Amino acid sequence: MKILIALVLAALFLPALGIAQPSWKRQETKTDTKVELFHGTMTANFPTTESLKKGDFMYEISHRFVPPIKDGYDVYWGIDGPARIRTALSYGISDGVMVTLGRSNLMDNTDLRVKVKLFQFANPTLPAAFSLRAGIALNTGDIPESLDRNKLSGDNLQYYGQLIANTMLFNKKLGIGVVPSYLYNSSVFTVEKQYTFTLGNYYQYYFNDMWSVWVEYNPIVAGYQGFVESSEVGQKSYNSLSYGFDIETGGHFFHIVVTNNDRLNPSQYLVGANRSASSGDWRLGFGITRYL
Repeated sequence: MKILIALVLAALFLPALGIAQPSWKRQETKTDTKVELFHGTMTANFPTTESLKKGDFMYEISHRFVPPIKDGYDVYWGIDGPARIRTALSYGISDGVMVTLGRSNLMDNTDLRVKVKLFQFANPTLPAAFSLRAGIALNTGDIPESLDRNKLSGDNLQYYGQLIANTMLFNKKLGIGVVPSYLYNSSVFTVEKQYTFTLGNYYQYYFNDMWSVWVEYNPIVAGYQGFVESSEVGQKSYNSLSYGFDIETGGHFFHIVVTNNDRLNPSQYLVGANRSASSGDWRLGFGITRYL
């Protein structure tokens, strides 16, 4: 089954590699002590400490298919959809500061966020870098009329902050990231404002400049762990687990994803997954970023 899924994904995405234009290439810094660890500014679901160069743009599109893989051929292992979709555009304000505007079709969630590189250690054995990301999200969809609330109401706003710590081991082969995250107003439907605190972590192994494999885990440490959509009232959320592989070519990053969480924007992803990984409710997904 896994082999079949891999072949299907390869058939869908690998033809794009042949037409990718190598107009962007990550440059290693040789004249100063700037620390560059992960190859991109983000993993499939989390930020890294990397940032865009001043004046550069990055476009992102991500899909998480809703039907589970275990439903088989009837839903084409989930690819028949429907799907959660995120699109975003990022801009490098300076070499260490980038801003991103993105939108998910789940509850029409639009978010604006800023990532700032804080400090770094250019140790040859254990290099490290730290960044901070903060964002605000507005939900304008799926608001019941019974709430008697304007779409631009402050009750529809969510706020989050993330501290990002990265290091790289084994001659820049194994990247490790830890992302403690705090989300305020986790559910826009509850009377009392809720919060969620998670301890995200990810591990990515680079075989070469093109291929890598990774795993991500986002356990909820404290706070709200309930529903996101109004149709899910009474349901709980579960710790998020994702794994997959990346393909890098010509300024493109392709993330091929297997996950129990079909939520994409941070203010929704951080609440948790609406399916349990332990029950085998895995979904397929992908993400593409293009550096301009």
